[in-house]
Amino acid sequence: MTTIAMNDTYTAAPVVGRLTFDGVLKGEWIKLLSLRSIRWSIVVMLVLSWAGAALLSLAMSGSDMLTPAATPGIIVQSATFGSMFTVLIMGVLGALSITSEYASGLILSSLSAVPGRTPLLAAKALVVAALGLGVGALSTFGGALIAAVIFGADGFTALGDPSVLVSLLGTTLYLTLAALLSLGIGALLRSSAGAISVAVVLLFVSTIVFQVLTMTSWEWVPVVSQWMPADLGHTLSTTAVTPAEYRGDVSYWAALGGLAAWAAAALVPAAILLKTRDAV
Repeated sequence: MTTIAMNDTYTAAPVVGRLTFDGVLKGEWIKLLSLRSIRWSIVVMLVLSWAGAALLSLAMSGSDMLTPAATPGIIVQSATFGSMFTVLIMGVLGALSITSEYASGLILSSLSAVPGRTPLLAAKALVVAALGLGVGALSTFGGALIAAVIFGADGFTALGDPSVLVSLLGTTLYLTLAALLSLGIGALLRSSAGAISVAVVLLFVSTIVFQVLTMTSWEWVPVVSQWMPADLGHTLSTTAVTPAEYRGDVSYWAALGGLAAWAAAALVPAAILLKTRDAV
């Protein structure tokens, strides 16, 4: 009878894992698209945008204003008709992409998985920007296509006009940057209600306030109002198809830079505070 002594010591090999930015991005995609509120926001945005384009196009189709020269501007107007409201939905989408984690407590797991914290916000920003570009382009260019179908041959000719394409791209970028601005506000306030309220004030209410203030004849009012997010978005959407003599003081590229500055003004301090303050 042979006895075999088992004296060897077996040590389990340690599991070595390295979190990559690609993995953080995938995680953010999953978290964002798993939110039912985000999915419904996208559906509502598309319906509002396309319905608004169809409504205005049908109203203008029998008008004497629909001349070949005016069709490009009317195409853009139809495609961006609902942007006053769809930009608010993009604001909600951007804010909820991070405030929902604070509301559910998931932020603790997220920050534990990404202790550096800054890559987490960077990944969220990239995901929100990609989603904003995709949904914004689908709503804006889709609305223009609906208008072109209703207007017929002149509509399709106008749809290929470079000024129309630049305006539609400008609207798409406006919606995207509005979502990034709201993401930064959400990261700063860590409250869905608070972030959405501030976003609504910046993207909608401020326009009404400055319209009222124009009655005061204060010189600073038009200067400041043209640099508010909503006015910058309007410039991006319409400047390319507006005759030169009727354009405002802010150019297309200046408006794009101004909106990018608004988004950065929210995201940069949000990144600093995310790294320095407690998780909740």
